Amino acid sequence: MQEVRVESLEGLERRGGRVLLSANAGSLSIVFPEEVWERATADAVPGQEPTPDELSELEEIRARLERHATDNLFRTVLKNVRYAGEGPALEYDLVLEPSGLLAATTGYLFAPVVDRDLVERVGLGGGGAVEQAYLIGAVADDAALAAGDEALKILSVRGRRCGASRFEMPPELWQVLSRGLGWRDVETFVNREE
Repeated sequence: MQEVRVESLEGLERRGGRVLLSANAGSLSIVFPEEVWERATADAVPGQEPTPDELSELEEIRARLERHATDNLFRTVLKNVRYAGEGPALEYDLVLEPSGLLAATTGYLFAPVVDRDLVERVGLGGGGAVEQAYLIGAVADDAALAAGDEALKILSVRGRRCGASRFEMPPELWQVLSRGLGWRDVETFVNREE
């Protein structure tokens, strides 16, 4: 196998069913059949950096959840509540408890990127009033989605994916997503490694 180090990329051109890459100041030309190029780029892992639109939607979810709770006279509407677990201090951005019988208190933490490390730091150990938690990220990877459990769910704006179905979500969250933001459904993440 021959290995060539690419130091610079000068151009990309599609011509006659082929994709031509020009690299290393034009001294290297790589030619792909278009089908191979399409397959390679389709299989590429998307970057973890959220887009400005994803970050904007994340903030919109937070703001609408808070407004929904206030407008509907929730029993508890708290902001920036210190997490009761061990380790470095984390805060739930919102802690909401609807009025009524059997209403669960949900802690919501919003982050640009939710990864497995953040999920493990949040966990619901250590007691406290929060019965279930949602980590909502502009981006959440498969490892983060797989790390959730019955009490801790992860929701990703990118791909509209969640560790819970829309029927399992707290009603206020699904109402904000579906009515306020027009989400029709979420892709329920299923951990296939179990």
